[in-house]
Amino acid sequence: MGIAYRGILVSILVLAIAAAPAAATVYFTSSAPGIITKGDQFTITGTGAANGTIGIWIIGRDHFEILTTSPDRQGNFTMTIKPSATAEYSSGQYVILCQDPGTNGILEIEGGTDVNGNLVVMNRGKIVSRLGSRQELGGNIRMIADQIQSASSDSKVDDNIQAEFFFVAMPKIYFNDIIPASGLQLPDQVTGERIVITGTTNIGPENILNAEIWTVDPPEIVSEKNVPILAGESMNTWSWDIEAPGLPPGDYNLTVTWDKSVDAKISGTFTVKHPASPTTSLMKPVDTPLPPQDDLTFPVFVASTLIVLAIVLYYAGKD
Repeated sequence: MGIAYRGILVSILVLAIAAAPAAATVYFTSSAPGIITKGDQFTITGTGAANGTIGIWIIGRDHFEILTTSPDRQGNFTMTIKPSATAEYSSGQYVILCQDPGTNGILEIEGGTDVNGNLVVMNRGKIVSRLGSRQELGGNIRMIADQIQSASSDSKVDDNIQAEFFFVAMPKIYFNDIIPASGLQLPDQVTGERIVITGTTNIGPENILNAEIWTVDPPEIVSEKNVPILAGESMNTWSWDIEAPGLPPGDYNLTVTWDKSVDAKISGTFTVKHPASPTTSLMKPVDTPLPPQDDLTFPVFVASTLIVLAIVLYYAGKD
């Protein structure tokens, strides 16, 4: 009986798993971890979307948009938000909601507006939650996401909604090595040697930065390069490597820009110097032994003895 009972339990478990609504697995590819940069593209991809059309909600400060995409036969889907769209996003927190329709294949939870033009959440056309005006969304992103997900938790609704939070930010480029309290003064370089200048950015790694080096006086361009962006853990990185012999001595300006936004620009200055002259080391003088001196002790002793003897003989003969 024990074995048979366990067999029945396993069968029930398998049936329960098979009957459970399957939801798509979603992946987000943003400019940098947790950041969508204005003017940069944003990609949403997914697998396992076996239930039909997927809903994509994009909600942020004064932004409320619902898009849909159809997966292929294998359940894979991709949606790319173009740079022209993200350029219109306001800075601040956003949420991306991916809505799987569940086994009935119908997106039951919908967004819309009421008669006053305020945003609402509906269940098959019936208002179940009011979100307020579009202009008031800014500081309530997490609460709004909770309201939408709560609407899908109704026992009669089999939609599955996943939330992913991001910040929309202005594009920024930074230098890694800035001399403290100097503005944007980079460390000095040495002519004849390799020069490496590095930095970080929140711009996506599919982009290219434009870098230029100018002499300060007169202002003339001496080098330019397209610099790739590499994906990083917290921020993306960039690097300009100028092989030896580097640059001639002088003062230089370095400007790094992104051609998709006039706001993405940084300029710094640095100086290329001659190699340092070798310094003469201060050596402790070595005590030089004096040349050996002639020892006159014995001759003096002999001479003194003879003088004393002569005096004694002189007085002895006088007597």
